[in-house]
Amino acid sequence: MKNHQLRALVAIADAGSVRGAARTLGLSPSAITQALKDLEECLNAPLIKRASSGATLTEFGNTLLTHARLIVSQVERAHGALNEMRGEPGGKLSVAITPWIALCFLSEVFTQFRKRMPNVQLEIFEGFLSVANPRLRDGSAEVFVGRQAPDISSPEFNFRPLFSSGLTAVARQGHPLAESRSLADLIDADWLVSLDSDMECRLFKKMFYRNGLPEPRNVHFTHSLTVAASVLQRTDAVSIFPWPLAELCVARYKFCAFPVREELADSSIGIVSRSGHPLSAAANCLIEILLETIRNSDKTGTAEARRALQSTELLF
Repeated sequence: MKNHQLRALVAIADAGSVRGAARTLGLSPSAITQALKDLEECLNAPLIKRASSGATLTEFGNTLLTHARLIVSQVERAHGALNEMRGEPGGKLSVAITPWIALCFLSEVFTQFRKRMPNVQLEIFEGFLSVANPRLRDGSAEVFVGRQAPDISSPEFNFRPLFSSGLTAVARQGHPLAESRSLADLIDADWLVSLDSDMECRLFKKMFYRNGLPEPRNVHFTHSLTVAASVLQRTDAVSIFPWPLAELCVARYKFCAFPVREELADSSIGIVSRSGHPLSAAANCLIEILLETIRNSDKTGTAEARRALQSTELLF
């Protein structure tokens, strides 16, 4: 197997067609087709199914794709490391950032990073666990700034804590249940939650169980703050947010936090990376800038950021 063949496979999987992959890689469709043909002959297995609507991966292709993403990513990082040694940092840094950290700090981090690393291209994903952890595993993201996986200590990832904060139930201002004092009053509501794994779904249900309540019957899932905010603003759905995000959304989206008497779970926010994989100079630079920005936020941060940070405990 050769790197250009694996890059072709990854590009086809992402673009959904040979032509799309060719555009992504700046190659001709015939070059992509030849690379896949050579790879299939090398492995003696069909990797894609071709159709008029595009191309999809076979079972063999999907199995190889997981490894191909990791290999392609590591080769790119190897080139980046050598360029760093030559004093020519470049390439791409892919990171995932949880919404409230992005809303509070990302603009300043972005500005300072571009000054220090002008030749590095940034790729930024919305940082929910369901989005970030798979990308960390396959190498398509190097760093995740976000929640620690609940009730799990995995040797697969390194976790460097930044904040601890509580959770709260939220909804639009004027919600008919806005004055509810107990989770029991919210059982029959439509819940729109950012559940990131089966384990976290169980923990959400446990939040009700430990307070002697049945689990809500109507639970819906989202992995986008924009989608969640749009639905919550226009319906009577309710959700669970970390307190810093709730503070931001009170001002931005006219949300309210339910004054429930039950204690909800705490969550930890930190820097997550894969164990056994040294971070690139670009990743370390971005982390350094993020830490500097957080430390200076009480003096130079926005009023919104300072308000959000009042509901967190700094852990570094």
